[in-house]
Amino acid sequence: MVKRIILSTFCLFWVMTTFAQKRANIFTTTTINKKEVMVGEPFKVKLSIYTTTWFTQGLNFEDFQLPNALMIKDGRAIPNSLTIGKYLYSGVEQTYWVFPFSAGENTFPSLTLEVQTPDPGDYKGKKRIVHTKEKTIKVVPPPLGEDPKSWLVASSVRIKDTWNKNLSEVKVGDVLKRTITITAGNTLGPMIPVREFDSLDWAGIYPEHPINSNYNNNEGYISGTQKQVVTYLVQEAGTFEVPGVTVRYYNPRTKKSKDVSSKDLQIVVEENPNLSMLASLQDSLNKLNQVPEEETKTPQKTWKDYVPEQWKAILIGLIVLWLFYKIKPITRIRKRIEDIRSTSTYKEKYAYGQLRSAIKSGHIEKSIQHFYQWINTLPNQSVSNYKETLHQAVLNDHLSDLIAEISEIKYSQGGTVIPKKLQKALLHQLNWDRKIILQEKKKENLYQRKTKILKDLNP
Repeated sequence: MVKRIILSTFCLFWVMTTFAQKRANIFTTTTINKKEVMVGEPFKVKLSIYTTTWFTQGLNFEDFQLPNALMIKDGRAIPNSLTIGKYLYSGVEQTYWVFPFSAGENTFPSLTLEVQTPDPGDYKGKKRIVHTKEKTIKVVPPPLGEDPKSWLVASSVRIKDTWNKNLSEVKVGDVLKRTITITAGNTLGPMIPVREFDSLDWAGIYPEHPINSNYNNNEGYISGTQKQVVTYLVQEAGTFEVPGVTVRYYNPRTKKSKDVSSKDLQIVVEENPNLSMLASLQDSLNKLNQVPEEETKTPQKTWKDYVPEQWKAILIGLIVLWLFYKIKPITRIRKRIEDIRSTSTYKEKYAYGQLRSAIKSGHIEKSIQHFYQWINTLPNQSVSNYKETLHQAVLNDHLSDLIAEISEIKYSQGGTVIPKKLQKALLHQLNWDRKIILQEKKKENLYQRKTKILKDLNP
């Protein structure tokens, strides 16, 4: 009974892999590295596209944003492969980092991509439209007791707190610039909460809008940085304490929250006999932190004032003339290129180049595949019985024997690499037999042209 189950399972797997090899030319996979995340906790989405042949052009994955999350691509798409049974599928993989900022169901949508890949046994890529699978992940809110406004998920946090002046040499009326830089690992700059500053008795405080930036080493590490400049207008003499900056963050690896703070500093402010500019400075700083109101200004001249009123019609006319001039040559060149590529000579030359490259790389499976494609482009040759047709053309079986030898290495010995000695012999024999076959083709074409001329002269 157990033997029957094992045999039935093996037969079913063999049928599925065989059917996939013949019929399923392209398929996609979508994977998410986590099943559930907290608000602000990143998760990684991998999109993979596989084909039974290869991709003739690079894939362009879309740049887009989700409605309830921030998202970035982790570098460019990279090639990969997948083995199902005895078949090897070529693939391309693109990774996205997603940072949700609201609780609930977060759905990574299905993407529509255009790829170019040839059919099995062919070499010319064909345009195809594929759709990736949609994936949904659950996003939970922060734990009870945590402030949602200051909530931050990160692997680490560093704070750099600097001033533009020595705090022991300050006078009333001085303007101090404080630069606060917060760097958090495994998050983005916009995910770092913006701080609020309490008012001070001894100085006016004027925080500027923070500047966010991100770092991605394209190897799985991402960090975000938030830089904010705070201006202090000193208004009172004395010794005061400037509180440090505190950032609280949650580490998903340790599942604990932690506070990171910069040092509290002491500032010594001395009297300043010249305070005439204090009120003016305060008004200027207040204006910097206000939303500018619309003012009535004298309209300035633009480039439109220096060109004729009919400039649009003139521009359209020039564009039409340029298109009329450019389209014709382009159309003729494209037609000429298509005519050349449709000829048997071009197809044979392209297939032969692909075959030589595969042999030089030592890849057995690609070499056998490109050999059949090259045979298919030759005159009077057949893929099904290439041994007989090659023998009729070159009067020897050297090339057929060499192909049989590498086939034996792949299917009998399970090898994947052509030995160097066999590569050299295969390239030499391939070049020799090709010259003979193409020379016979030239003689045949010449005979056909002469026969046609004689028929025209003597119908």
